[in-house]
Amino acid sequence: MAMTFRRGIGWLLAVAAAVFVGFCSFAIAYEKRSPARARAVGMPYSGTAEASLAYNAFSARRAGNPNAAVNPDEVRLAKSAYRQEPLSIPALGLIAESMPNGKQGTERQALFELAGKLNRRNTLVNTELVKAAALRGDDRAFFAWLSRVMLVGKEAKTTYGAAMAEATARNGAVEALIPIIGERPGWADYYWRLVVRRPASLTNAAELRLAVAGAPWLQREIMPTDKTLLLHLVRDGHMEAAHKLAEGLGLGHSTKANLLINGNFATSPELAPFDWQLSSQGNLGASVDTREKILAISAIGGARGSAARQLLKLTPGRYDLAWKVAADSAVDPGSLVVRMDCAERGKGGAILPPVPVVAGEGKASAEIPDNACQWYWFSLAVAIPDDVIGLDANVLRLSLTPSTDAPKNF
Repeated sequence: MAMTFRRGIGWLLAVAAAVFVGFCSFAIAYEKRSPARARAVGMPYSGTAEASLAYNAFSARRAGNPNAAVNPDEVRLAKSAYRQEPLSIPALGLIAESMPNGKQGTERQALFELAGKLNRRNTLVNTELVKAAALRGDDRAFFAWLSRVMLVGKEAKTTYGAAMAEATARNGAVEALIPIIGERPGWADYYWRLVVRRPASLTNAAELRLAVAGAPWLQREIMPTDKTLLLHLVRDGHMEAAHKLAEGLGLGHSTKANLLINGNFATSPELAPFDWQLSSQGNLGASVDTREKILAISAIGGARGSAARQLLKLTPGRYDLAWKVAADSAVDPGSLVVRMDCAERGKGGAILPPVPVVAGEGKASAEIPDNACQWYWFSLAVAIPDDVIGLDANVLRLSLTPSTDAPKNF
């Protein structure tokens, strides 16, 4: 009888233990997915469930009203959860959110910063830390928190990446961003793709890119976004900033012997438009063959436009132009020309008469007038009549040098 009684007690204890474990497992499994169900079990592990219940309720209300405040029931649940789970980030976030803001918000800010150090994945905590840094004008903290948040995952990177790209336009942003971008975080490429599409941020983006290309970061590999940044800077009239960036990324230097960059076509043009910007239209194309050291131009009848061009800073005076062109057949007069046009919007610089380029070696001279224009497009352009089959030509050499001759017209 005693043996049977003890055996029955053992079974009861085993069943009770199994039920307890089952309830605990249920509470743990549902404390985030369905916190109300987990809390209803009433197990000791309900702190996380209470925090999740309060946090989810507040998040739902704030989604409908961005100015919604934490209500007393949510604060009560958050405090109860905090007593059970002192490291509960949702609980800490809600308690901090319920505290006074403004000048009396020292404790509130400190609690948010503590929560941010414990976990970087909570939306409420991250948002408040970013907002607080922005409001007090602390650019270093603002960008540092944005950086931390963007490392969390794709959703956070998408949400905060645009904010960082927009904020790059702010005064002081470059100094704050240099140590962050210099470390080349995982979201850096995404950031560059965003910032080059924001006109207000372009000049600061160029300064930032130039800074991280130097010591100690040495990020000198030319990226597709670098090419886009250069083109957009020039498009918006920031020629000096664009040229400085191109030089910092390894643009070759012009000389008195040739003001054109890569005039012998020995390297692939990576930093257009300060190196060759090549056409790739359906009826007009140009490419640089570095092995043969030629610029190959191909155009069909009716094609018009620039085959290759680059941006030059020129002072008033006389310049000598020289070329060497190989073609299977004679180049019709006017089919291939050199143009030099003012590239600055609204400056009204004189558009110089086009210089016809013929097959073989040739020379000509040009006079840059004394006007307000400093930046010029140097273009090798085609104008093929509709009734002509087309043009295929290889440019072996092209140069522009300051002239020592007395000024004269074309």
